Amino acid sequence: MVTAVMRALVGEAELNYRQGAGVVLVAGVMFSFTALLFRALDDANDWQFLTIRGGSTALVLLLVAYIRRNKRPVHFDQIDGKVVLAGLLIAAMSILFILALARTTAALTTFLLAAAPFFGALFGRLFLKEAVSMITVAAMLAAMSGVAVMVGFGIEAGQTTGVLFAALIPVVLGLYNVLLRSKGSSVDPILPAIIAGTALVVVAAGVSLTTVGLALSAKDMLLGFAAGGVVLGVGLPLFNLGHRSVPTAQVSLLNLSEIVLAPLWVWIWPGEVPSVGTLIGGAIVLAAVVFLVVASDRAIRLAAR
Repeated sequence: MVTAVMRALVGEAELNYRQGAGVVLVAGVMFSFTALLFRALDDANDWQFLTIRGGSTALVLLLVAYIRRNKRPVHFDQIDGKVVLAGLLIAAMSILFILALARTTAALTTFLLAAAPFFGALFGRLFLKEAVSMITVAAMLAAMSGVAVMVGFGIEAGQTTGVLFAALIPVVLGLYNVLLRSKGSSVDPILPAIIAGTALVVVAAGVSLTTVGLALSAKDMLLGFAAGGVVLGVGLPLFNLGHRSVPTAQVSLLNLSEIVLAPLWVWIWPGEVPSVGTLIGGAIVLAAVVFLVVASDRAIRLAAR
């Protein structure tokens, strides 16, 4: 498995479905630790954390590119408008996610993230002229009702700004997934991640330097590095790679590992208990995603007979 992933990362081979699904699942588990790392900070604020996260992501991936320069070079000439846009969308998602976590619960933030497949279907229809089945429409309506429940309870709890940031994440992720589908498998998955880390550190450092500065404790710097150099630096290229070999709807199902585990980690510690409204709305959205994946897979199987 490890050998297959390494060969795929450098363009020597492609992952099969099972390998791709395993890689996406692992990436989702890695992403799930971001909320816990943020909650463990001592004094750093959201923009300071984002600065370290972005900088460490870019540095780690540039180091990987340097190590690979002889036998497995990263082809920076593959960077075009779509690759740059993909990187900027990743950076935007990271910023929105951390800003949301700083203002509302991890459960609400990640459960709203689960609505991304439905925005992906909508944008796929608009930009790629992909058909949207009645199954997708039904699941989308159900998911939006769950989103409405979570948003309503979040606003009622005085978390309006955090809810707004969190609600934008699935929109951006839906655009990102459509962009990946339009680009295909021709680009090294490290490239969008390098662009994302670079954009993230530039924006976050700019905000930090004009407000509170960048003086951080060693612990907070280590947590930021773990969230960037490890979670994004390793997890994001893996996610981009696995996405190539797995149908989009099933990527959404596998990505539920992040959505379910992230609030669980912060529930265990530091004891962040989700509201009843968040759990109800989140359950509706998750059920809609599972329904969409199962129904779509069944339709594909029947059509293939």
